[in-house]
Amino acid sequence: MNRIVFFYLLSLQILLPTFLITDSVAQLSVPAKRYVNLAHLDRLYQTVKMASTGATVGTIAIYSEAPDYHLVTDADEGFTCIDDVARAALLLLHEPDLATANDKQTKLRAMTQFVLQLQAETRNAGAGYFYNFLWHDFTINKTFRTSVAEPNFWSWRAMWLLTEAYPYYQKNDSVLAGRIQLAVKNVTSNLLRDFGSQAKLYTTIKGIQVPKWLPFGSGSDQAAIMLISLTNLYQQSPSSDVLKLIDQLGEGILAMQYGDARKYPYGAILCFENNWHAYASDQSYVLLRAGKALNKPAWIAAAKREIDNFYPYLIQHGFLESFEIEKVDSEIKAVKTSRFSQIAYGIRPMIWATLEAYDQTKESKYADMAGKLASWFLGKNVANTVMYDQTTGRGYDGIGANGKVNRNSGAESTIEALWAFQRIEQYPEAMKALERYR
Repeated sequence: MNRIVFFYLLSLQILLPTFLITDSVAQLSVPAKRYVNLAHLDRLYQTVKMASTGATVGTIAIYSEAPDYHLVTDADEGFTCIDDVARAALLLLHEPDLATANDKQTKLRAMTQFVLQLQAETRNAGAGYFYNFLWHDFTINKTFRTSVAEPNFWSWRAMWLLTEAYPYYQKNDSVLAGRIQLAVKNVTSNLLRDFGSQAKLYTTIKGIQVPKWLPFGSGSDQAAIMLISLTNLYQQSPSSDVLKLIDQLGEGILAMQYGDARKYPYGAILCFENNWHAYASDQSYVLLRAGKALNKPAWIAAAKREIDNFYPYLIQHGFLESFEIEKVDSEIKAVKTSRFSQIAYGIRPMIWATLEAYDQTKESKYADMAGKLASWFLGKNVANTVMYDQTTGRGYDGIGANGKVNRNSGAESTIEALWAFQRIEQYPEAMKALERYR
């Protein structure tokens, strides 16, 4: 998670017209029965005034500890970060009742302001990228390794939020929309400057060939997050530079896929070097999304290969946290396999991918698999314990060795659980499957 990311994006001036996915989400109906409960997320939320500018921004506390769920600040990092605030804002942006929910609108605006405030200014090192954490005195943490303004997870999540929020504010607040547009332009210029000439080279690690042109060299996990924004931007303002980068990223992600229906690791898309980990494994979801938007059947096929073969393998084995692979002669085998900890951020990406596959194919097997995966949150897991409490809105922090549950309920676990249910609520067949498996 702390690797240094290198990447490049699109060209020159960005004009962001209507965002297709945001419009479709805005038209969603509120389900009669909701698993989504924002009560605990509301507890994590607070507004503060930035020490540097006096701007009022919305924050999400990173940690909340049982049994009373008090909020906790990290001594090295701070109390809130873009990694969580951007995801919480995206959650609210896609709430089906956003158009009529004034409280959600207010929080969305304040959290968008937070992300904008943490972009490094043009005269600073890392200009155009984003700092991540805020200290308890409301100053920006500019020095700790998980917070410096650089091409890394938090900069990508900031871009994801801003590209999706722009069309909403273009309709509702032209001033804020202009600020978002400028922020995206600045980070885009940075990316073009830094990553405009990546060569398609490979390296070999324990017999496994991996690309060197993705974030961190072979970081397909981060490349997937970037590809979400890139696809959106290309739909908004087609550009040959954007398309070239999209193609290069997609090619790199596909190069990280190994195995098939009969051969281990059964179509898994590795995350970094010769390693797969459950958290942040959004590759199949993104390949499906981008593949549909840009008519890339090979990308869709690769995503379905992972979903059809690797996901059932994970379910059969009670899920895994991570593994490494090596190739000896022509055989690929696992090394350093780990089952724990199992966290919401490892389950939610698979739910999104299976629902996207169902949305595109209408094949019931994908809705069924989504329901089975989501049942992990409701107690169908190795701990036989509910990991998302619908009555409180708490997502618990994970299942450790020997099935021991961490009942703390921090931002990431809560948001990822809510993200899973927010999406599955829109698919009645998947909801029926969830009820069967819970």
